[in-house]
Amino acid sequence: MLADDAPTQTPQTIELVVNPDALKKLSAFQKAAFTVFFNRLQSLEPRTRAMFNTLSDIKEFTPAIAPVAEHRTAPFMIVPDLDRLLGSLRVILTLWLCYLVLIYFNPIPGGANLVAMASASAMAVALAPQLPIKMFMPALTGFIIFTGLIYFVLMPQLETFLGLGLLVFSVSFMVCYKYFAPQQMLFKGLGIVLFLTLINISNEQTYGFSNFADTSVMFYLIALALQITTYIPSLSSQPERAFLRLLGRFFRCSEYLISIMQRDPQQKMTLLESWKNAFYTRELTMVPNKLAAWGHFINSKTLSGTSPEQIQALVINLQALTFRLHELLGARGGVQAERLVQELQAQELQHSIRAWQTRMQETFQLLSDDPTAGNTEKFRAALWEIAESLEVRIKEALNYPSKGQLGPEDGANVYRLLGAYRSVSEAMGDYVTSTDAMHWSRWKEEKF
Repeated sequence: MLADDAPTQTPQTIELVVNPDALKKLSAFQKAAFTVFFNRLQSLEPRTRAMFNTLSDIKEFTPAIAPVAEHRTAPFMIVPDLDRLLGSLRVILTLWLCYLVLIYFNPIPGGANLVAMASASAMAVALAPQLPIKMFMPALTGFIIFTGLIYFVLMPQLETFLGLGLLVFSVSFMVCYKYFAPQQMLFKGLGIVLFLTLINISNEQTYGFSNFADTSVMFYLIALALQITTYIPSLSSQPERAFLRLLGRFFRCSEYLISIMQRDPQQKMTLLESWKNAFYTRELTMVPNKLAAWGHFINSKTLSGTSPEQIQALVINLQALTFRLHELLGARGGVQAERLVQELQAQELQHSIRAWQTRMQETFQLLSDDPTAGNTEKFRAALWEIAESLEVRIKEALNYPSKGQLGPEDGANVYRLLGAYRSVSEAMGDYVTSTDAMHWSRWKEEKF
C-alpha cells in the first residue's frame, strides 16, 4: 500500500484461542508473562486495523471509514507550555524594546508603526523559534529591492484600479507560489506584508524615496530587536543550546515522575500535586518532538563529531524512553500490582524496587544537571544488576506465593510492572550509548 499497490484482501478478525492444557503446564511466572503477551496481541489488533483503514483512505483504495472515538474523561486542568511562555516573553521584550527606542530616539524610521509591526513580527517568529533571524536577512533585502523596483518603475504607470488589482494579485501569487511549503510560511508572510507595507496604497497615491527608505529601515530595526532578544539565555535561538536546555528539562521531568513513585498510591493527591503531575507528564511527552524540531537546525559542519544520524538516533531513544516511562507509571499505579508488592515485602521485593527507583532517580538528576554526562559501561552494569535482582525476586514471589491469595490477574499485573522496569532500564542504556559517540564539548562552546 505504501508503494501505491492496492491491497488484494481486507483484514479478517482472528480470534485467539488459549490452549488450557498447555497453560496448566506453565509456572506462575510463565503464566504471568503469557497473560501480558496475550493482552498486547489483542491491543495490537485495533491499532493495525486503524493503520490499514487510514492508509487506504490516504491512497484512496477504499472509502473513508470513520474512526472509533476514544472516550477519555480527564479532569479539566490548565497546564502551561514553557516554550510558549518563553515565546510570549520574547514578544513582550521585543515590544518594549521598540517602545523605548521610539520614546528616547524619536523621530525614528517608521514612527509608531515600528511598535505595531514589531509586535506582529515577534508573534510570527515565536511560532518557529528554531529559525535564526539571520536566515531572514537575505530574503528581507531581496523583497525590499524587488518591491522598490515595482514601486518606483511600475506603479507610477498605473492609472486604474484594474491595473493595481492585477499587480497586487500577481505579486501575491508569485510569493505564495515561491514559498508554498508549510515550512516556508514565515517567508511567505514576510513577503506579502513587506510588499503591501512598502507600496503604501492610498486613495491619493504619492511616491517618495524618503517614505520608502524609512519603512525599509524600520524592518531592519525590527530584525535587530528580534536578534537582541535571542541573546537572553533562556531565549537563545542557537539550536545546540536550545537542544541541551530541552534535554535538561526532559530529565528533570523524568526525575520528578520517578520520585512520586515512592509515595503511597493509596494516599490521595492534593490539587497542587495533581497539577505538578499533569505538568511534568505533559512536558515529558512534548520534549522529544521539540528536540526533533531543533535537531534539524543543528549545523553538523560546525560541530565536528556530530552527524544528523546521531542526533536522530538520540531523539528516537528519548522518545522510546518516554513511552517506557508512561508504561511504568501506568503499571505502577495498578491496584493489583501495588497490593502484591505490599504482600511480598517479606521476600525483599520492596527493597529491590526501592533500589531501582533510587538508582534511576540519581541518574536522572545527574543528567538533568549535565545531559552529556554518563559512563555507559558503569551505568549499564549497575542498572542491569538491580533489574535482574528485581526479576529474580518477582519470579520467586509468583512461583512460591506465601499466602496463596494471589490469582493469575495479580501475577499478570506484576509481570507487566517488571516489564516496565526492564524497558526503562534498557531505554536508558540505549540513550547513554547514543551519547557516547557525540562530541559534546563543541556543543558548549560560545558562538557568535
